[in-house]
Amino acid sequence: MGSRLCFNIVGFLMVASVGLLLQGANAANTYIVGDELGWVVPPNSSYYEEWANSKTFQKGDSLVFNWTTGTHTATQVSTKEEYDNCTKMGIILVDPGVKVTFNENGTHYFLCSEGTHCQQGQKMIIKIGDGIAPSFAAPSLTVAAAISAVLISTIVTFFLN
Repeated sequence: MGSRLCFNIVGFLMVASVGLLLQGANAANTYIVGDELGWVVPPNSSYYEEWANSKTFQKGDSLVFNWTTGTHTATQVSTKEEYDNCTKMGIILVDPGVKVTFNENGTHYFLCSEGTHCQQGQKMIIKIGDGIAPSFAAPSLTVAAAISAVLISTIVTFFLN
C-alpha cells in the first residue's frame, strides 16, 4: 500500500512538472517594432527586414507599432506580391501604439502606406512559428491530456499490482 501511495505522489509531481514546462513554453512576448527607432522611414532599406530576422516570433506574440514623428500607417497586406509592390490597400492601422497579436502560425506582411515610405524600406515580413498558416487544427499535447495520460497509467498500474 505504501509503495502505491509513493507511486501516486511521484506521478502527481511528474504531471505538475510537465504542466509547468508546457506553461513556460507558451509565454508570449511583446515586441516594439524597430526597437528604439520605432516605425518610421528607416535609415536604410533593409532595417526592418534585419530587425524582424533577428527575432523569433511565436503564436501569442504581439507587435506594437510606435511612431512619434511624421504621418505613418501600419498596413497589413495579404500577399508577398502586394508587399513587393508596396500595395497601399489592406488592413490599415493609423494610430501609433497599435498592438497586433498573432494567434496562429503564418507569414504576415506590413508596410507604411504613406507617400513613398514603403519604397524607402518602411516594410517588413513577420513569420510566426514556421511561417506556414495551418490548413487544419493540428492536435497538440495539452496539460489536461498529460494529466489524463499519467492518471490512466497510475490507475492501470494500481489494478495490475
